[in-house]
Amino acid sequence: MPKKTLTAVFKRECAELVVFYGYKNKDVVAMNVGLSLIQCW
Repeated sequence: MPKKTLTAVFKRECAELVVFYGYKNKDVVAMNVGLSLIQCW
């Protein structure tokens, strides 16, 4: 199975959910994004 590539737009939108809209990291993880990735963004 090929490695999935996340676009810059997707990364920014996930980070905005956490920073500006008060989502918890675990809420964004539910979108199939690893917690460590979110913390790096």
